[in-house]
Amino acid sequence: MPKPPPDDAKLRSLREQGAINPRSQAVTDDLFAASEFFDPRDLVQVKYEMLRCVEKGGQSVTEAAARFGLSRPSFYLAHSALAQRGLAGLIPLKRGPK
Repeated sequence: MPKPPPDDAKLRSLREQGAINPRSQAVTDDLFAASEFFDPRDLVQVKYEMLRCVEKGGQSVTEAAARFGLSRPSFYLAHSALAQRGLAGLIPLKRGPK
């Protein structure tokens, strides 16, 4: 049986917080390819950078969503969450009964 890949501290933390990006392999933006600081596994960081690219970089919503591996509806949900709750709004909500 093959060994599972090593589990680093950041990945464990992302899992615990529910902030791991299940589509990290779909992130194609140059920021995430050129720097170790940008981590495509970090869903909060991916959403924030997607929003920033539209607001500050002038990209279209469609283009930014595609480059960050998310959908247009995901962009609008993240945009609304950031406006209403700040950066904490980008943290995925826990699923299940409340």
